[in-house]
Amino acid sequence: MRFFFWLCFVFYWSFLILAPLNAFAADKTFTCKPVVAGSPKKDGSFYVEDIDDESTPMLDVIPIFQLLVRGGDVYLKNNPSRKFEALVPYEEVADIKEIREIHEGLNNWDEILSLDNFRTFYLRYFNNGTESLKRISINARNTKTAVLTVPMEDHPSYFSLSNCQGDSTNKNIQIEYDRSKRVS
Repeated sequence: MRFFFWLCFVFYWSFLILAPLNAFAADKTFTCKPVVAGSPKKDGSFYVEDIDDESTPMLDVIPIFQLLVRGGDVYLKNNPSRKFEALVPYEEVADIKEIREIHEGLNNWDEILSLDNFRTFYLRYFNNGTESLKRISINARNTKTAVLTVPMEDHPSYFSLSNCQGDSTNKNIQIEYDRSKRVS
């Protein structure tokens, strides 16, 4: 009886000690560097710049950002001064008419950018008193990300394509969750 007790006790404590050590083992971060950026012009055409162009004023101001993949959830850290913010999968907001119209109108954009097997997310983004909606498409291997930003105020929309490189982390990463930033 005593042997059975000690066996259960050791098993139980091993589980309590080892489970937290593996809690963040599946976290995967990706650092994404913009390589193409653009915005619509007033005449209906697009201004587009590539990382290989001589002058890249738009790419110079778009920050390098990070993605965090934790299980089935994806988070975005737009710049070093922000925390990771939860991205909302398109499937969760597909019943909102405006989101559905944006999504359907931009599906071919992801195909043009060669994002194969991509997933689409949305983020209600607040910065210095302004608000915008970010549509983020990530390919299956998490190596390419397309971000379309639609400001809610009188500013032009813009888009970027980024190449992402991954690295594993076992540290506890802080995530910002704010119910006021819900997309709906």
